[in-house]
Amino acid sequence: MADALAPADRSSLAAERGPVNMSVAGVIVLERGPGVTYDALCARVAERIHLIPRYRQRLEQPAMGLANPVWVDDEHFDVGWHVRQTTLPAPGGVAELSAYIGREASRKLDRSRPLWELHLVEGLAGDCVAVIPKMHHALVDGMAAVGVGMILFDMGPVPEPIEDPGQAWQPRPYSASRHFAKLAASPLARAERLAAETAGRMLDASPRQTAADVRRATELVATLARMRPAAPTLSINDTISPNRSYAMMRTPLAPLKDAAKAAGGTVNDAILAVVSGMLSGYLIEAGTDPSSLKRDPVALVPVNIRDGDDDGLGNKISIVFVDLPVREPDPRRRIVLINERMTEIKASQRVTAGALMVDATGFAPPLLSSMLARVPRGDGGRAFNLVVSNVPGPQAPVYMNGSRVLAVHPIVPLNPSDQGLNVGVFSYNGSVCFGLMADAALEPGVDRAAAALKAALDQLVSVSASA
Repeated sequence: MADALAPADRSSLAAERGPVNMSVAGVIVLERGPGVTYDALCARVAERIHLIPRYRQRLEQPAMGLANPVWVDDEHFDVGWHVRQTTLPAPGGVAELSAYIGREASRKLDRSRPLWELHLVEGLAGDCVAVIPKMHHALVDGMAAVGVGMILFDMGPVPEPIEDPGQAWQPRPYSASRHFAKLAASPLARAERLAAETAGRMLDASPRQTAADVRRATELVATLARMRPAAPTLSINDTISPNRSYAMMRTPLAPLKDAAKAAGGTVNDAILAVVSGMLSGYLIEAGTDPSSLKRDPVALVPVNIRDGDDDGLGNKISIVFVDLPVREPDPRRRIVLINERMTEIKASQRVTAGALMVDATGFAPPLLSSMLARVPRGDGGRAFNLVVSNVPGPQAPVYMNGSRVLAVHPIVPLNPSDQGLNVGVFSYNGSVCFGLMADAALEPGVDRAAAALKAALDQLVSVSASA
């Protein structure tokens, strides 16, 4: 038995080449407790994994590349191979945890196994532990990752009972001959038919056809990109190495809400204004005066378009391009400018255009960022400078096996190969959790970006408090 990959899932696999690692992850900081030991986590996953069947499937590549890879049941699946345990060196603070995350974000997942891992990190200060779910982008986008997390979590300190699947799981054997017979019985298997299909179809027969799919999708993406002036080239837009560095930060949500309300904007506007302040401070550290830029840097901002009733895995994301007002020193004015720009974008139906483009091609960020970087422009410029991914989370505390979750920080992969920095944002239980992913060779390093982020947050909070 085999399940075809969705076009976006195929594309995320193809994008993982050279220094690009397409694994997404999160840092879940919890109170220490008996439910978050290695054995307890293995038992927890084993009890609930039937709710996410893809997590017991691996990739199977048909011989000689005659067809796309497919999902097949892993006949040797063992939860113990996917739950990992480590202990941080003393003092077990944010620096030590961030260093571990940087190393793990540099390592690609083993494609011979199901494409996920769960890391238990002990040795944290404050009597805490961290759990880091790591999965390939082919499994989930940001919003679906929240759904996977909620399968693992409980809404209260008492673990919720999970209905027994009724029978022990048995892997379905995969037969290459049956798979090819199935393909041959379908008109989609004929090369002449495949040559005319769009990127939204399930199968294609050759690398040449895959390239044609990518070209079609890129043309649609380019239509959006060419509606705008080129983004400036910044120091963060250089060829990356295979190695990553990471930084995290947490701040209360209430001051951001207050600042947004005072400026007539939304919380998302305030977050993008903070990122603008961070980038402004970072550019100064890198030796670039923001006021010398001919135009503002551009952020690629994924926008969730998943229906409220849709709890499935996969990618349902639109995108917008947002000019970040790094040349504006007043943090409140930054919110006003961001709000005006987002309102204009929505009024121009560019969100709808982005949604249609994703639906038609099956490609989604960070795949879109890779294609956009290759879009030829008459002015020779780039479409955007960095990705800012803001995912809303639950605003009530959640638990894992009786231990309260204190914070959740996103880990967003760098893609394409000239994106040296991105910003992940996750709101949870009255806090906003930031995760900065950077190339380990980025200069100045991610620690300077984190310092600039803190300065921008402090500035916005202090100005709002004095208003």
